[in-house]
Amino acid sequence: MGGGWMRKAKSSGREYVSLTLADPQIGPRRIYANLAPVKGKKGLHVILWNPKD
Repeated sequence: MGGGWMRKAKSSGREYVSLTLADPQIGPRRIYANLAPVKGKKGLHVILWNPKD
């Protein structure tokens, strides 16, 4: 289904999770996304991705 890796942003030094998702239900390609904490909101995260289409 996918995996996630801890990364550190070059510009800010903040940690985030890099995600790769793949499943026949979402089509033939993989989705690359980041799970990042929302600044000033403890425990709240957002998923960011840039679709290629």
